[in-house]
Amino acid sequence: PQRPSRRRANAMLHRSGSLVVLRFVAMVGHFFAALVFTFSRRDNVVVALKFDYTDAEIDDGVHEASVASALILSCFAIEAVAFFGGFSLFSALLTLLHLTCHTIGGILIALVVLTKAHYQWAWYIFAFFSAVPAVSDLCAVVSMCIHRDKRW
Repeated sequence: PQRPSRRRANAMLHRSGSLVVLRFVAMVGHFFAALVFTFSRRDNVVVALKFDYTDAEIDDGVHEASVASALILSCFAIEAVAFFGGFSLFSALLTLLHLTCHTIGGILIALVVLTKAHYQWAWYIFAFFSAVPAVSDLCAVVSMCIHRDKRW
């Protein structure tokens, strides 16, 4: 297969350059919102329990919220490797997917923290707005390794 000409490649890079910056900003915002949730998860658990909760119930809730936040943060690790490694940096489709998921996910997890919503909302945020971009990045990394196609 032929490689695109240098002028065409520079034009594609220029068009997706602003999207890459927006993607980075959205990813950092979502990351900081997830960190805030990690440190305030006990409050969300206490609000979700009945008035006469036991220590075992609160420990179970805190453990479940801890697992959800650990999975969200591990998805960020995968996405950071793919982003900074250049595996998904210049794909416009992946950039739009990440931009959408990180923007919505960051807003939703910030709302969970600010409104002291039920901690199980973190599982939905993880499934739709953290796992989907992480899996797409894993697919991009595997695809690039299998086909040995460098995009940079």
